[in-house]
Amino acid sequence: MLRGSNFIAAMLLMFLHFPLAVASVDEPRPSVLLITIDNLRPDRMSVYGYEKDTTPYLKRLASESVVFDNAFSTSAWTAPGMVSIFTGYYPPVHAQHGRFSYYDDEMAAALKLMAAQGYEILGQAIRGPSHQGFGFQKHLGKKPDRLQSFIEDRIDNPAPFFAWAHIKDVHLPYNPSALNAELFNADRRNNEAIAAVRKHRVILRHPERVEVEFTHAGKVEFSDEDIPVVRALYDAEVADVDAKLQRYFERMRETGLLDRTIVIISADHGEELFEHGWLGHASTGYDAKLYDELIRIPLIIRMPDTGLRGRFGAMVQGVDFMPTIFELLGIDDSELKPAMQGRSFLPVIRGERQNIRDYVFTQTTLKGWTTPRAEMRTRIVSVRDQRRKLIRIPEGASSRTEAYDLLRDPAEQDDIYARDAAGFRDLEQALESWMLDNRSRAAQLVIDAAQRRIEKISDAVLGDAGLKSAVSDWNAIQTMEETWGLEPERFYRTEPHASRWQAIQRTAANMIGMAMMCRANGGELVTDNSAQRLEIDAWRCQ
Repeated sequence: MLRGSNFIAAMLLMFLHFPLAVASVDEPRPSVLLITIDNLRPDRMSVYGYEKDTTPYLKRLASESVVFDNAFSTSAWTAPGMVSIFTGYYPPVHAQHGRFSYYDDEMAAALKLMAAQGYEILGQAIRGPSHQGFGFQKHLGKKPDRLQSFIEDRIDNPAPFFAWAHIKDVHLPYNPSALNAELFNADRRNNEAIAAVRKHRVILRHPERVEVEFTHAGKVEFSDEDIPVVRALYDAEVADVDAKLQRYFERMRETGLLDRTIVIISADHGEELFEHGWLGHASTGYDAKLYDELIRIPLIIRMPDTGLRGRFGAMVQGVDFMPTIFELLGIDDSELKPAMQGRSFLPVIRGERQNIRDYVFTQTTLKGWTTPRAEMRTRIVSVRDQRRKLIRIPEGASSRTEAYDLLRDPAEQDDIYARDAAGFRDLEQALESWMLDNRSRAAQLVIDAAQRRIEKISDAVLGDAGLKSAVSDWNAIQTMEETWGLEPERFYRTEPHASRWQAIQRTAANMIGMAMMCRANGGELVTDNSAQRLEIDAWRCQ
């Protein structure tokens, strides 16, 4: 792997934004506003039947919206779950698992296709390894309240957009408004454990077992009396978000923005509230799990002037959002290679189908954003249908399997795999097929992008861009290998993908090497036939 004084500069150049060409459209299309609330659990929302009235506004909004009762994330923490929404790919394909992951600008992305159709693409957080390379063009709005700023800016601007707003109020620390803390009886107890919940974003289950480089609560022990107070704090935070959403929606309604916008309200993942021994999720507790409290998410869609509304029990996932949006907007996604793994759930809303999928698949690293590089290849995976759940959990060099009857045991407390492994064989087979499909699609995603980088290297060293630009593209290919090299199933270690990837690496290295030698000798690379620019044997130094 090339390393040198130009490496950092080349890596920075790799992540510069290159806006896509915008295609004209004959008719204006509705815009899309995606609002995700970090770790929002549907079963703590009154719109989903929770006995406490945490979401009175969303409960009213549901009467004019589409509501899904069985929506799921693709992971148990933010980055992989959100990227699955943006791309329509499962985490093993898009490989975005946090600090060590990068999505190359040359890779296929649904949002880039939307931009080419005339949509402006705006996001809440669009820089850094988690949200770069997907097609975001600029920030949603101005701080401190980006969504409110965005709404005001759009009042007199009819141009279509896709905008993503991410609300973190429900994330640890749970520190709700005094009004809702009192309303939900969340202020009745105050000790060190409760103070930690109200102060810290990270509360490790076993801090004595890990070395961490970030601020956390230290050793925290919860009593049985603390648990209902922690849950009440969470409920009060949910109520705070409901009130905030009401302000946004009322402003959108009175300005007319709501009448021309498809609004999707969902979450990146759920949150454990001591159902399985702790609270938080992978990134906040170093305690990754894939039980339903962590992967089930709300999904409420308000569509203008379509008459589409109602409540549905079909299983849907984050990967299904973009295919559905594309069908709603009439955008052809056949250009995306590989094809998105999600499926449009618009046929369910229209009453044409009862279901779009038989299985829901999820995957998580052990410690979310803070997972050390040495542990990045270790993953928990799960598959579920409407009745059963299978979870594969790593233990040293092997793994153990848990299985649950969700009809009899919806809280997933009674692992029956040892008693009825045969009853879950079809789920295990579905999981294996899913993993094979992921590997194939990841190979296409990365190899196609790397091939485009090869073309850019050739253009650079044969044209005016020069060696610096070529090295940047070469480094981008190495970063792809490093990112997907952290997957448990590395596509470039199996045929036929391995041979293709090795050929790309050889070609890139030879191009760079020949260009450097030619420059060192004071020459210039040329080819007599531009059609042969990718064939290094046709080059010569003169």
